[in-house]
Amino acid sequence: MSDEDPQGPFLFDTSAESWLARTDSPEVQRWLIEYVARHPVLVSAVTVIERLNGYNLALRRASPATRELLQRRRAAYVGDPSRVLAMDVTVAAAAAELLALVPDPPSPPKRSHQLAESRSDRLARWRFDTLVAATALVNRMPLMHNNPEDFEALRMAIEIQPERLGGVGPLELYRCTRIGARQRAQAR
Repeated sequence: MSDEDPQGPFLFDTSAESWLARTDSPEVQRWLIEYVARHPVLVSAVTVIERLNGYNLALRRASPATRELLQRRRAAYVGDPSRVLAMDVTVAAAAAELLALVPDPPSPPKRSHQLAESRSDRLARWRFDTLVAATALVNRMPLMHNNPEDFEALRMAIEIQPERLGGVGPLELYRCTRIGARQRAQAR
């Protein structure tokens, strides 16, 4: 994690995109408006999978009144394919190396609505996180996230054995929840 003010461009993890969409912090909203004026919001193809899966699951449970809104949001989300960084053989190879370095998820299963995430769901989410980190590494972009336990474990593994990634690295991380604090500190 860098202590400097994040400037970008960044690769945004699903956790960061979700948090930034939900936050009501005026400092964060101001930062995001300024960021979007300078850079596109770039995501991994994995983030597209995760977000579309979320929309599709929500659509299955949606009332007819909210279904149309969700369908418009889903269509808008995939409306600009130029902002999606592809998963290619280089990203796949980097992700495989990351999984060899950190084969087990460092964080426990999530709990939602009194239900614990299954082991297979947790492993799938872990593999998605390694693909996102690999996308950031291969494209030499800092990763904006809100998942410190998992991404820090990957960053540290790369730092300990950088030769395993063939000179790709380090993994530069920025936690989106710290943007508001940075903005407030700069205003002082």
